Amino acid sequence: MPLSEQLAAYAARRYDARRALLGERAMEAEALFPTLSPDEATLLRYHLATLPLTDAVDAPLEVLLAFARHALMLREGPAAGLPEDLFVHYVATARVNNEPLQDCRGALWGELAPRVAGLDPERAVIEVNYWCAEMATYQSTDGRTLGAPGVIAAAAGRCGEESTLLVTALRAVGIPARQLYVPWWAHCDDNHAWVEAWAGGRWHYLGACEPEEALDRGWFTTASGRAPMVATRLFSDFGCDPADVVGRAGCTVLVNVTGSYAATTRLAVRVALPDGAPASGATMAFEVLNMAGWRPLSVLTANDEGRCSVELGLGSVRVHASAGSLMAEKDVDTAEVSEVALVLAPAPAPCGAADGPWRDVDVRAPEDHPAPSQALSPEAAERGRARKAAADECRRERVGRMRERSAELAARAAELRPADDAALVAHILETARGHAGEIFSFLTAGAEPERLALLATLAEKDYLDADPALLEGHLPDKGAGGVCHDDKGAGGVCQDRETWERYVLCPRIGLEHLSAWRPAFPEALPEELARLIADDPRAAWAWLCERMSFSPAEHLAKLVGTPAGALASGEASEVTLRTLFVAACRSLGVAARLAPADGRAEVLADGRWTCVEGEAASERTCPLRVVADGTPLVYGTDWGLARLGCAMQVGGQELWGFHQLDLWDCDPDALEVPAGTYRLTTTTRLPNGNQQAAELVFAVDGPTEVRARRRALRPEDMLQRIPLPDAAPLLGERDGLALLAFLEPAEEPTEHLLNELADAARAVAAAGLSLTLVTREDATGDPTLARALAELGAAGVPVALARDDFSELPERLARRMFANPELLPLAVLIDARAEAPVGLFARGGYAVGTVELVLRLAALA
Repeated sequence: MPLSEQLAAYAARRYDARRALLGERAMEAEALFPTLSPDEATLLRYHLATLPLTDAVDAPLEVLLAFARHALMLREGPAAGLPEDLFVHYVATARVNNEPLQDCRGALWGELAPRVAGLDPERAVIEVNYWCAEMATYQSTDGRTLGAPGVIAAAAGRCGEESTLLVTALRAVGIPARQLYVPWWAHCDDNHAWVEAWAGGRWHYLGACEPEEALDRGWFTTASGRAPMVATRLFSDFGCDPADVVGRAGCTVLVNVTGSYAATTRLAVRVALPDGAPASGATMAFEVLNMAGWRPLSVLTANDEGRCSVELGLGSVRVHASAGSLMAEKDVDTAEVSEVALVLAPAPAPCGAADGPWRDVDVRAPEDHPAPSQALSPEAAERGRARKAAADECRRERVGRMRERSAELAARAAELRPADDAALVAHILETARGHAGEIFSFLTAGAEPERLALLATLAEKDYLDADPALLEGHLPDKGAGGVCHDDKGAGGVCQDRETWERYVLCPRIGLEHLSAWRPAFPEALPEELARLIADDPRAAWAWLCERMSFSPAEHLAKLVGTPAGALASGEASEVTLRTLFVAACRSLGVAARLAPADGRAEVLADGRWTCVEGEAASERTCPLRVVADGTPLVYGTDWGLARLGCAMQVGGQELWGFHQLDLWDCDPDALEVPAGTYRLTTTTRLPNGNQQAAELVFAVDGPTEVRARRRALRPEDMLQRIPLPDAAPLLGERDGLALLAFLEPAEEPTEHLLNELADAARAVAAAGLSLTLVTREDATGDPTLARALAELGAAGVPVALARDDFSELPERLARRMFANPELLPLAVLIDARAEAPVGLFARGGYAVGTVELVLRLAALA
């Protein structure tokens, strides 16, 4: 079926509007258009016009054309009957999230087309998801998103990567699919992403790589009903009903689907200037407290009347408005409030004493409101368990073959490169899993020691998708413009070997996708910029800022452009600009990095990391100690720190306010932070998902100590005492505090709980807890369970494994403890010191921080 004239006209209009930003890429494309069919040219124009500008500049035209040709093949086959807007947005569009653009849909079609042939749409979706379960399972990883090939190579991925795999696979066989995401949960920390697929004339939800025998099912069914916001994104507004578009974030159109999952209300906000005039164009952020910091669900722009509105779930949100250096905030419960009026004013003045005054904040999570779900017959449930077990076994066998192959390659590498650290090589190749052959080919393509040194500087996820040819271009080679360790950098300084490897040789800068910037630099750098990097890096940063522009409507948040592409196009977001600066420095031998705490650009000068952004006086760093009384604080769970300033939001808006710092790996007793105004937030999450928080605004203008204040909790707020005689047979002779957990090994919520138990093994032992872990079948071969058992055993935690058919006991215990009976894993904290077990606390399903909360409650009991 040919594409419509309306789509051709839309693509041409959008392409013409962007043409000036495309530079040389436009000339390449326009030389290619006459050689293409009309529909190929239309889709190529559409991709160049609507995908993030970084894709249009960085992605090879042949890759974009491959996406177009595959989509047109589907248009003549399985996708022939789709409405054109569904086809364009959910089949033809090349991008799902912020993954690397890779031409993989043809390969996925070859793998999956035979499996879905002859199936009705719903069964085809289910079958593709079983295949994805054979390919990958859940695993927590860093924030860079792998594409489908990388997830398959890893046989694992976080939820955003699993859903990217499933959406890509569904689109590859012509099934419309989209990724849905909760920016931040309200009832627990973290966030989540899942998938909706179009079948039978409507959207159905499902958990990626978590197949069941029916659609509209998932472990997150109940959690999604408590979501403050559920959204998806499109890369254009072609054929969109204006009523469906709730806002834009860069080059994407946001579609709010919260009402499909949760009880909602529309919150309307009016913001005024200090003189009462409407604050036209003010930035409006709707935030929730998650991981001990206020994090935006949505950022909108006020209209000429200073108004905007958004549909949200029913719970506590913070409405934040800013214009210039004026701001206003108000905490509201959307179950009670539908209109908010704000008046902008200067930011709150920091207190003089670091011990107060503190402000208490009570945060309420939305109530349970399960999303619509299909029921399974006992026979279907059993069939699904058997198929899921077979998929898991298939994946484990794949991983086993990968490990065998990695070990073989490590042995060969030891023969070819005997001077290398054999243990390090083996670790890298095992981590690379299905991509080990490509990493091996780079490592053994030459004898230079820098090959292993370069690999050692990468993030572990890079081993899963790094291109050997790209890595080759980052080897030090004076003929290619690279700087060797023995050379002096542009500043005339020779670094020690470790510094040179980590901050000069290393091609990874932040969470960007690796790119071949080193072969182009430093020759491509303007002479003035190269000179300033050598003489005055702060002036070099200012020079770069003055000459680079940024068109927010053309970009995608969290997708970092390549340094070479940014320099060529003159377009760079804040994070792309910083990445470009660091790449330019490293290409000249100047050690540079992004600061661990706030991501700003730094250079190494006189043995000290120095920020190049802003005025020197305001950027000096000061020691900060955050002191806790009693139990040590965990960053992102118990406390968070935010700095007052201006930051660009995903839609290009400037937001003046407190922005969270990334201090995950820092010692709270020995922080170094820039001088400025800060807000410290402490919080404790209650069993029902609500939070009791406290906030302090204070100044750092020299060595500073802050004593973190935690809200005093009453045991009755946290604990229950409910007799549980049914638990006695599983506890045996235990006579202390016990954690009874009903597990579903290999399912994502259970993986979370087991990983938390493994990571907190020593704390579990110190709390005097014993564990009883209950499964339907023998699960000792499950790798996550095995790791947890090993860590707990090493810490001296008494652990018993038990079996139950789960037909009634988990539900009976959950209902008795007022936990959701439909959700697993079920964790129950029990006091076995009395004659009969007494339930103190229970939580079912996915909830990050469950073990940490259990340990706190055990201390109170």
